Amino acid sequence: MPIDLQSAIVAELLARLADVSEFGALVLEDSVLRILDAEDETLPDDLIVVQPGQTEEVERIGQGSVRERVTLNVTLMTRRRQFATALRAARLAVKVALPGAKAGLTVTGVQQAAFQPESPMPPGEGRRWAAHVMPLQITYIQPLK
Repeated sequence: MPIDLQSAIVAELLARLADVSEFGALVLEDSVLRILDAEDETLPDDLIVVQPGQTEEVERIGQGSVRERVTLNVTLMTRRRQFATALRAARLAVKVALPGAKAGLTVTGVQQAAFQPESPMPPGEGRRWAAHVMPLQITYIQPLK
């Protein structure tokens, strides 16, 4: 059975994001909306949620592998009143933690990684969380055998 490259990529990404100052204390793969709706007071005031997005098959490479592109939404979340400054600092820290053309990923098969247009999200009415979504698109070759 071939290794699931997406799972390996997500695992390494979670580990690298743990180095982000303050926000990296809790890094998890989850749904941002679930976190927002849960109103869990045990969560830290700052955290990072990696939410898998769209996966696209780019091309078939013979019988043995396929080139795919996955978008992983790296979402910085905070309950701080001064959220804008904190989110900007965390955004830069994420870029530092994920350097280079492969975002620092060492998983065999990763070919390139690049951030897509980002979305700041101030807290909605009646909400405490502010967020900054940083879609990271990663192209890799998935062995099929």
